[in-house]
Amino acid sequence: MTDYTPYIITLMKCLGAILAGILLGNGAVYFFNKMPAKWFCDYGETPSAELRDPYTQRIKSNPWKFVFTMFFVAIGVYMVVNDWRFAIAALLAIWLMVEMSIGDIKYGIVPDQLVILLAVSALGFIAYHGSWKDCVFGALIGFGVMGFMGLLGKLMYKKDAVGGGDIKLFASLGLLTGVYGILAIFVMTTIFSAGHFIWLLLRKKAKRTDSRPMVPYATLATIIYLVFLWGRLELWLTL
Repeated sequence: MTDYTPYIITLMKCLGAILAGILLGNGAVYFFNKMPAKWFCDYGETPSAELRDPYTQRIKSNPWKFVFTMFFVAIGVYMVVNDWRFAIAALLAIWLMVEMSIGDIKYGIVPDQLVILLAVSALGFIAYHGSWKDCVFGALIGFGVMGFMGLLGKLMYKKDAVGGGDIKLFASLGLLTGVYGILAIFVMTTIFSAGHFIWLLLRKKAKRTDSRPMVPYATLATIIYLVFLWGRLELWLTL
């Protein structure tokens, strides 16, 4: 007699992932539009009238609710089959990164509140690290690497090449992903940002003195690492 229990469990997991994807996709637009205006301002800066207007759509519902929903459903179903606990933690972290990416693109701000929430989400990944020390060292490396890049950019270009929000973000990402993870994310972020900037220069869509938001590239790198490389990268390196 065939036991259908594993198939039923898998189906329930997928249905749960679909429901979570719908909530996260719609919530990404709703939450971003409802976030306090002061979150998108530098310290001591007064929010603009547009930011303060509760009826202004910072991002449009159409098509972004559909796009985000399809994205979270796809990666949710992919991950939940293997480990639903890890999928929950990863989806939450990715959702926060998406919110920060939108803020960085539209306003050039990485809200500290979202960075703190990302650091708190690291609690969901502790069980997947060999030791809590890996999280601490990852945070220190993330903070140190980005801090060094900021200092180097200041010395070379006489201006802030890396924002304080980016430094704090990488510290939180290091706390979440550990040593291997933050190094992989840093390398991918650098490749993505440099490659895109060179492409824009070749098409004369940007100037060498232009500054580009970093968080979208870090978000793409984080998605790739959490969805496809977590656990596998360490195995490949040890082999």
